[in-house]
Parts: sequence; C-alpha cells; structure tokens
Amino acid sequence: MKLTTNNIMIIFGILALCVLAMFPISVFAMPMLQSSRSQPDPQATVQARVTQTVIALTFNAPTQTPPPPTPTTAQQNNTPVSTLTSVPPTAASYCDWVAFVKDVTIPDGANLVTNETFTKIWRLKNRGTCTWTQDYTLVFSNGAQMGSTTAVRLPQNVAPGETVDVSVTLTAPDKAGRYTGYWMLRNSSGTLFGAGDAANKPFYVEINVTKLPENLPHGTVSGNLCYPSEFNPPMTLYFENASTGERIQFAIPENENIYEVLLPAGRYYAYAWASNYNLEGAYTHSNGLMKSFLVEGGLETPFINLCDWSPYPHARGE
Repeated sequence: MKLTTNNIMIIFGILALCVLAMFPISVFAMPMLQSSRSQPDPQATVQARVTQTVIALTFNAPTQTPPPPTPTTAQQNNTPVSTLTSVPPTAASYCDWVAFVKDVTIPDGANLVTNETFTKIWRLKNRGTCTWTQDYTLVFSNGAQMGSTTAVRLPQNVAPGETVDVSVTLTAPDKAGRYTGYWMLRNSSGTLFGAGDAANKPFYVEINVTKLPENLPHGTVSGNLCYPSEFNPPMTLYFENASTGERIQFAIPENENIYEVLLPAGRYYAYAWASNYNLEGAYTHSNGLMKSFLVEGGLETPFINLCDWSPYPHARGE
C-alpha cells in the first residue's frame, strides 16, 4: 500500500488520541500504586518498633558501675603455727667456781720499789657446788711471776657460798715498770679453775715498780700517837722492815702526841708499846691488821698514825 500524506496524518492522529486516552488512567492509577507500595505490614511495623526500642535502651541506658567484688572472708585458722620455741638455757653451774670479792692488800696499781717483798691477799667466794678442801691450792697461772713461789695451799675448807682470804708472798721485780701476775685455784685432781661465766678467768696482782734513788737512802716518817686517855704515857716506837723483819726503835717521852723519825728506804710496819699499861698501838687497816707503808729516799711519808690500841699484838696484814 502506498503511503500518502493523508495516510501518515491519519496514523499520527490515531496515536495522539491513544496517548491522550491513557493519561487520565495513569493519573488515577499512580496514587493507587503508591498507596499499595507504602502500605506497611502490621507485623513488620511492630517488629521494627521493638527493635528500635531495644536499640534506644541499649545506647541511652546509664552506664552502670560494676559492683565491688564481694570480699571473701578467709577462714580463720585457730590452729597455732608450729614454731621452734626458744627455751632459756639454765644458768651454768660448776663444781669448782670462783667469785672474786676484793683485794684485801696491794690494790691494783700499788706503788712498790724494786726487789721489795710484799704479801698479796685476795678475798674469794666459792661460787660453785663443791667444797674447796685444803687439798686445793692457789697457783701461778701466767704473767709476771714476782718471786719463786708458784703454789700455796688453801688455809681452810670453803663450802659453797663461803668466802676465804688467800695470800701469797711475792717480790717486786728488780726493774722499774708495771707488772701483772695472774693466779687461779687448782682442785685436788689438778684442774685449774677461776672466775667468770665459764669459771676460767684468773684473778691477778698488779703493781707499779719504781727504783729508789741510790744517793738518798733515807726518808722521813711522821704521824699521830692516838693514845686513848687524857695524856700519853711514855712509849717505845717500833718500825719493822716488812721484808727482813729488822726493827728500828725510838723512845717517845710522856705527853708526846706526834712523832717524826728518819728511816732507811724500804717498806715497814709501825707500832708502839706502852709498857706501863701493856697496850700496843699500831698503824692498821680497818680490819685491825697492820698496814705496811713505803719509805722512799729523800721523801716524807706522812699520816702514819698509831691509833689502834689493844692489849694483844697486832697481826701483819700485808
């Protein structure tokens, strides 16, 4: 068929009419389509709201501080812990044991002259549990020996807790200086013992020795005569050399209260005898024993007071 202009115009006219006819339909159909698409599913809506609520609660919920841990109470164990209990040791006790009491004569550092003879006396206490018999001896241990004597028997038995004075006669060395000699006791079995916590420490004699000047052989001695009456009777004054026993005497007239004499250098005992009254006065220790004193050449030895009077002779103390 041959297309003419009229035929083309007719075709376009029909197409235009179709388009126009369909426009009202699309206008009315569009809202319906949109309504159908946007109509929510009720079940889905409820699920969505639940989900949103959970999310909101999760993000908006206040942060909770974790509660402190519940303290766990340790079960108290009343069973005592096993420890090594230190038991104080029982005080040591020894059969033979010395406690030093004091120096009766020749205190530590006493001044003596060279070659001077002297008597050292210690007062000791039996601290042990055994009695010291007269088979026990005082023996030289070490240090300066000061003479030939090395052992002296005890003068008596000494029970535990009792005291005894032990003595030994010694001689100062022939050179000036300070000397110390150590002594102990020895039991009947030959075992040495002494003082201290272990009953093994010696006691000692310590002297300071000086040499007398050779060109000054004499010294002066002075003191009081303390006779116990209103007047002093005539008396004889004696000075006995402590080493040799030699005596030098002086006559003291009546009513003399003091004296002063010149003696050769040496160590002496001093005493006086009132023959009309049979009394002896002496220079003594507080215990009544005679106390020796040193006379040094060219020097004075004062205060040798004869004040201890007795009807009996005084014993020598050192």
